[in-house]
Amino acid sequence: MPPKLRLPPLPSIASILKIYNVRAKKQLAQNFLFDPRIIGRMVDCATSDLTGKHICEVGPGPGGITRSILNKNAESVSVVEKDWRFIQSLQMLASTTQGRMKIHHEDILDFDETIAFPKEEAKPWTESKLPALCFMGNLPFNVSLPLLFKWLNLISHHSGVYELGRIPAILTFQQEVGERLVALPKESQRCRLSITAQYLCHIDYCHTIFGKSFVPPPKVNVAVIRIVPKKQFEIQLPFKTVDHVVKHIFHFRQKRCRKGIATLFPRSRMDLVDEMIRISGVNPLERPFNLYMAHFRDLCYAYQEICDRIPNIALVDTYHNKEWLKYFDEGGEPLNDVLLPKLPEIEDNFNCKNVEALHELSDETEQISSLA
Repeated sequence: MPPKLRLPPLPSIASILKIYNVRAKKQLAQNFLFDPRIIGRMVDCATSDLTGKHICEVGPGPGGITRSILNKNAESVSVVEKDWRFIQSLQMLASTTQGRMKIHHEDILDFDETIAFPKEEAKPWTESKLPALCFMGNLPFNVSLPLLFKWLNLISHHSGVYELGRIPAILTFQQEVGERLVALPKESQRCRLSITAQYLCHIDYCHTIFGKSFVPPPKVNVAVIRIVPKKQFEIQLPFKTVDHVVKHIFHFRQKRCRKGIATLFPRSRMDLVDEMIRISGVNPLERPFNLYMAHFRDLCYAYQEICDRIPNIALVDTYHNKEWLKYFDEGGEPLNDVLLPKLPEIEDNFNCKNVEALHELSDETEQISSLA
């Protein structure tokens, strides 16, 4: 085992911010961690010793988490930072790492993560052993969900950086969002986010960091979440299709699931609603948060079966009748004489930076925008 390459003595993170005259920007939802014990506990959620591991850290800011990663003997660390004000201090840190640290001055939502990891560390998805790669980040609240949905989309296709295998991630989220990520059937926090994350990944709620631990302190506590892609997905359909179905079913969260299912079809085609319920075998009187993953699996397969027969249905994403009239007549029959648009590949069709389009202003996004 190679000797541990600890960093030389460096100014504290608080001192670094003073030296470079940097303050957290409210519009970027920035909150910094200074306490090395709290930071160390978060990094330990990956493993207590990072020897041989290659880490991609999202939003390092002044570099507190980066220092902990390096001191735990990580083989390499690639940091992705959008805010130019931190680049100089990160460069100072990188100069002490004997080439183990690389800086990418980019927006993580546009960043090609494949360049952050060595391709020779790739592991087949069928292997139980994970690749020696890991994402980490204390994410701003306004970035965490768009980034997660971007990665979930890639995971569902084994594409992009996930061609390298089942790369785990240790990330921070608003506590309530973290609780929703791990929520089980019949729990009050069960929502769209619970389903779309859990059908693809194992999600573990590691621990809570109290808001007062950050500078400046946010109004909420923060959850540290570990995310590991599953070897076998519980629903064998593209992320976009699954998210579309789940989003509509949860649109009327407190209503019976039949009401949400009905929004997937033209208002005049209740026969399709009945067909989807019949094929899936789901109780139409059950509320969405009481449904199990197997129920959503069968609902998604039933929806896909109907779309295979009536392709126009998959072109419409609305809760109102007006949009349906572009592709269906008043009686709900498909308009075969319209020029159907050619849909781009799903990765191109997935705009992870547009939170409203991505989440349809779901309750998760509404919480974040109000508290960030």
